[in-house]
Amino acid sequence: MRGLLIFLGWLLACALLCLLALYAFVVEVWRVPDDDALMAASLEPLLRPGDWVVVMRRPSVTRGILVRCADPDAPGRFVVARAIAHDGDRIELAGDRVSLDGRQLTQVRACPVPELTVRDPRADAEVSLTCSIEDYGDFPYRTLRVPEALDPKISATADATHWFLVSDNRHVHLDSRDYGPIDPRTCQHIVFLLAGASGLRDAERRLQPIW
Repeated sequence: MRGLLIFLGWLLACALLCLLALYAFVVEVWRVPDDDALMAASLEPLLRPGDWVVVMRRPSVTRGILVRCADPDAPGRFVVARAIAHDGDRIELAGDRVSLDGRQLTQVRACPVPELTVRDPRADAEVSLTCSIEDYGDFPYRTLRVPEALDPKISATADATHWFLVSDNRHVHLDSRDYGPIDPRTCQHIVFLLAGASGLRDAERRLQPIW
């Protein structure tokens, strides 16, 4: 019995050391800020203020993933959006819809909850948005939009050194339409939703991989 307890103790110690090494060198845990109403709206429907997420420590950007990048307009803060266009891609945003090189990103199906109400701090009003699941290569994710958005069309060609980021909330956005293309050396991949703002008791918002 004593030998078993010693073995389990060593096993636990090794596991803790591995977790500490992982946290020190590979990933970090980050809390989504709750002091920016526009950022909060732009992260819907995937993330919310106060969520705890796991972020890779090394700079990492590939097509379609959600990234956290240094805010180019506010040193010490971050922006969060999806990496969409890079290296010669021609991106166009019209009516809350995204096209790359003339081809619209594919909407696979409606979300389980097809409508979501979000507060737009720019208009100081609630707005009803349509949720759909979009497929960008190997990365299906949920997006929000207004079917008849009247925002002016935006077109840009991404260069080889910067990424054009787009918020999952296409209508109430905080992305490259607002702050321009982003240097990927300041970006890390958000890989996991660890827990929601209310903690691990919220079964719907814990321990979820993020694309």
